[in-house]
Amino acid sequence: MKMALTKRMLVWVAMLAAAVALCGCATIDENTHAYLGSPTFAPTMPEHVQIYAAEPKVPKDALGEIILSIDGNPARQKIEEKLQKAGAKLGADGVFITSDRTHIYPVVYWDYYWGPTSSEGWHRTVVGVAFKNK
Repeated sequence: MKMALTKRMLVWVAMLAAAVALCGCATIDENTHAYLGSPTFAPTMPEHVQIYAAEPKVPKDALGEIILSIDGNPARQKIEEKLQKAGAKLGADGVFITSDRTHIYPVVYWDYYWGPTSSEGWHRTVVGVAFKNK
C-alpha cells in the first residue's frame, strides 16, 4: 500500500515538473525568404554573420528578409543566434534589424469558481535584412 502511494506521488511530481518546464519555454519561429532577383551565394558560417542594429553604410547586396516570431522571453543571445543561422543559409555577411516590435494583447480566462480573470499576452516580431558585402 505504501509503495503504491509513493509511486503515485512520484508520477504526479514528474507530471507537475514537466508542466512547469513546458509552460516556461520560449519559442522562436523563423521565416526566411530571399528577394526576387537577388544574387545567390553559397551558405556561410553562422559565427561569421554580424548582427547590426541599423543599416550599415557600406556597399552591399540585399539578399532577403528574416522574420522571427517570438513567444516568451528568450535570451538575446538565442535571438541573435537564430538571425545568424538564417543569414548564413542565404550566404550573408551580416543582418541588420529593420523592425523589433512587441505586441501586447488581452487574454481572458473563465474560471468556474472565480469567474473571469484576465492577463496580458506578449508576442514579439523581429525583422532583419540579410546582406552580402560588395
